[in-house]
Amino acid sequence: MSLFARSVSHLHRWSNPVAALLLIGASSTISSGAHADPADFQAMPGLWKITLHTLKDGRPGATSVKWKCLYDGADPWATFADAITPAADCQRSDQHRTSTALAWNVACGQNKGSGRIDLDSAEHYAGGVTLSGHDVLQVEGKRYAACTGPSD
Repeated sequence: MSLFARSVSHLHRWSNPVAALLLIGASSTISSGAHADPADFQAMPGLWKITLHTLKDGRPGATSVKWKCLYDGADPWATFADAITPAADCQRSDQHRTSTALAWNVACGQNKGSGRIDLDSAEHYAGGVTLSGHDVLQVEGKRYAACTGPSD
């Protein structure tokens, strides 16, 4: 028996538990984006201008602007996705996050749809909300400056 064969022969009886531990470790690193570390989101901290364009029957409607601060380690759902609500009665669910995107399902009364924002750089994103197959809200976010304090 070779030296290598003797050195790994004892691993045979442990192969199933070792494989199970490796599988558990790998599956724990692949988790839902909604539970990811906020620092994994690649948006640059600071003061963001969020411009919302409403759409009705495919035509531009009202435009509004919100200013939000994103701090290091802050939850991007609270800063970016919470600002993108077509109506007060809308509920967000099934959230997914990557380092450069937030995606979710949305229900506003009887209307159901989805929302999404995509970072095209650390200082800019675009996205929108679709309900019942129709675009109802377009959004663009741009970082302008550092935040100076918690009240920003």
